[in-house]
Amino acid sequence: MDPHLYNATASYHEVLASGPPSQPLEFPAPIFSEVTRVNAFVYNPDTDEEIIVPNIFYEVHSDGRAPSRAYWVGRKLKKAIYGCVCSCTVLKVREGRWAGPQGNSVWELTPILAAVKIIDLNKVRDLQGKHKEDPLKEVAAMQFLSRDGGVPNVLPCWDLFRDEKYIYMCMPYCSSGELFGCVQRNGRFEEPIARYWFKQLLNALIGLQKRGICHRDISLENILIHENTHALVIDLGMCLRVPYASPLGCNTACDCAAGTLRMPFVPQGQCGKPNYISPEVLTNNIPFDGFAVDLWAAGVVLFIMLVGLPPFEWASFDDPRYRLICEGGLEQLVMQWKRPISPLAIDLLQSMLREHPQDRLSLFQVMNHPWVLQQTPFPLEALERLNSTDS
Repeated sequence: MDPHLYNATASYHEVLASGPPSQPLEFPAPIFSEVTRVNAFVYNPDTDEEIIVPNIFYEVHSDGRAPSRAYWVGRKLKKAIYGCVCSCTVLKVREGRWAGPQGNSVWELTPILAAVKIIDLNKVRDLQGKHKEDPLKEVAAMQFLSRDGGVPNVLPCWDLFRDEKYIYMCMPYCSSGELFGCVQRNGRFEEPIARYWFKQLLNALIGLQKRGICHRDISLENILIHENTHALVIDLGMCLRVPYASPLGCNTACDCAAGTLRMPFVPQGQCGKPNYISPEVLTNNIPFDGFAVDLWAAGVVLFIMLVGLPPFEWASFDDPRYRLICEGGLEQLVMQWKRPISPLAIDLLQSMLREHPQDRLSLFQVMNHPWVLQQTPFPLEALERLNSTDS
């Protein structure tokens, strides 16, 4: 059997039987390019003018050759725990105007926008071990996943730079904001729209599983929308690299290239956003399957898209809505809220949000569920209407 299909169909019991609970594997150390930040001349082809602008950064090659692109830092998009995210305009060297890293080169505007996550290394040192989110792991994971063409529907890393004070992680700019904001503005989605976004989330999970990665923080807030039609999973600061059983039959963990079944993790502590945390991660007292916790969170994402509200505050029996769902009452809950959805959608959600991971659908079963497989016309008009108030 194809090892990826083997893992996509595996039950929780099979994962437990594949080897002892293990710690996550380490990511390869990130490779940083040397960077310089300068004020430089920029040519605007629309106005045929050159002006000097501040805050441009680009890779410095040891042989002095021109970099493939530069980034002109624009407005701050959001604050982050370890720094900030800014918009950037991508620049190219104007033909014949490269003068070396120390010279007065002229850059030219392009229509391409980027986002740069600027990580303050002093903050990284100050918060080391005090926060679940690890920016250095995020950097390593994004570079790891961006190799060989990247992962469908996961935000790639274009460039990775470091100087004495900062790390600069350059990524595509997503023009339509978070999927969370789209749900907030519209209340909830019609089923064809929810299906459209959910299939893209499944594509991301397929790609992450093939690379042996558990995201651990899947949420509507961590799905960005580009040009109203393309979803990209972001924020790998809590992800884990999954251990796989040794093909030699020993207890040494391997990576996904071994072609074997994944192994469970020893408890890693609670992490993620409260509404999306699976019960086994919340209790933090049993081995957990990294792929199963991502599918749990994907079920919560789908529920919120279809219903407009989270199914519960916490996956704990102290929460009455969680208790009701665990007892098979998901349909009763959505009817109480006067948000009826189709029987197939009810069946999918109820089967994804089972308390014990052994009772939940595998990724393969979710992908092949009749609700997911339903064919509907591409909802472009509806998507544009949903996102019409985006910036």
